[in-house]
Amino acid sequence: MQQYRNLINSIQNAVGMLQLEPESQLKKDINAICEFLANPTFKIAVFAPFNYGKSTLLNALLGKKTVPIDIVPTTGAAISVKYGEEIRTTITLKDGQEINEEGLAVLKRYAILDDNRRMRDDVAAVDVFCPHPFLQTGVEFLDLPGTDDREAQEMLVRDKLLTANLIVQVLDARKLMTLNERENLRDWLLDRGINTVVFVVNFMNLLELEEQKEVANRMRFVAESFRFDLPNNISNIYRVDALPALRARLKGDTSAAQTTGLAAFESALQSIVSERAEKTSVGRVGAIASQIRQAMEGKVESVSANLKASQDKLEAKKSIQKRGEKLVKQGYQSANSEFQSWLYLPKLLEAYQRELALALEERRFNNWESEKLKPEVLKWQEKIMEWVYKAGEFFDIEKPEEIAIAFPEPPKVLLPPPPSSVTKKSGGIMPMAIAAGIGWLLGGPVGAAVV
Repeated sequence: MQQYRNLINSIQNAVGMLQLEPESQLKKDINAICEFLANPTFKIAVFAPFNYGKSTLLNALLGKKTVPIDIVPTTGAAISVKYGEEIRTTITLKDGQEINEEGLAVLKRYAILDDNRRMRDDVAAVDVFCPHPFLQTGVEFLDLPGTDDREAQEMLVRDKLLTANLIVQVLDARKLMTLNERENLRDWLLDRGINTVVFVVNFMNLLELEEQKEVANRMRFVAESFRFDLPNNISNIYRVDALPALRARLKGDTSAAQTTGLAAFESALQSIVSERAEKTSVGRVGAIASQIRQAMEGKVESVSANLKASQDKLEAKKSIQKRGEKLVKQGYQSANSEFQSWLYLPKLLEAYQRELALALEERRFNNWESEKLKPEVLKWQEKIMEWVYKAGEFFDIEKPEEIAIAFPEPPKVLLPPPPSSVTKKSGGIMPMAIAAGIGWLLGGPVGAAVV
């Protein structure tokens, strides 16, 4: 059992890395395989389309009416038939609640299809316990809902097939191997590593002798593909007339039961269980492992492709950032250089000396500074900051504070009272004093602060 637990852990770890959707078929198959490996009992699943007599066959094997049978489709859940000292039923609901009752009456409330032939959606498991010696050997029968009806029933059957050690498929001799049955053999069994199936042909007693021979020949051809690990002395196709067999068993008529083919089928099941009790269905696990490997390889390819795409995207981003860095740096240096050129003292004197002298003379320097000089400086500041902001946006960094440009205090120019004989047009002391003040102002702290 330790090797099974290790295998289960490996499978579950792989599933975790694959991140499969809960409803994906591979996820369901993996869960079923893990359940199969974890359960030490030998499960025999009986499945067939509705009205093929699978539940009747199972009741005949057990010698009593253990699972629901009727003239209309009835089984609405997967019913596990296990060993118990008395007949009783346990219903496990999806909310965890368990309902335990003696007998089988509770099945009518929880395991029978409703009037619309729908399964109950609140039932998680149905277990029937029966005191049969074959079950006491560690065998468990699984009566599955009929196929060829609603999709929900078919999905349940498909999932449960992987949990069984042996599959028994019941066929109707009157309509042997329909197209849907052949597709199910391929899609539900062979493609999933289920290559050991025992076929039971029902209703042969309703055919003429020549028809029976024809059906037997056709079935031998099909059955050969599904005896993968059966001993050579055990057949995997049996004729069992299920309803006559059940009637004979209920009456205790052993000789009548012998004529129905039931005894030969029972003997084969016992031999198969004895032969395979210590074996695991390697092919089935291998089929799922192959799917997991393919999914993992696909995941690796997908991750590799995504990683390469991310790397390419990162490299492209780096290349763009490098070019952007160069452009931003050039733009910033150009704007800063132009501002430095504008601050060059001879240029400032040439541009502003006259109007500044006049402003000083008329004692309105503050107005001139706020209305003329500062707006010009602000334009240069905005031009420089434009590149700083572009760099912040491009490289996704926090927006920096604006650069601070300090302005000097206004110069203190002391002008003597003008003589009555001197006019502004004659030139003299006043223009010289103003010129000296301008030189101090434009050649002083403004230029020094920026340079």
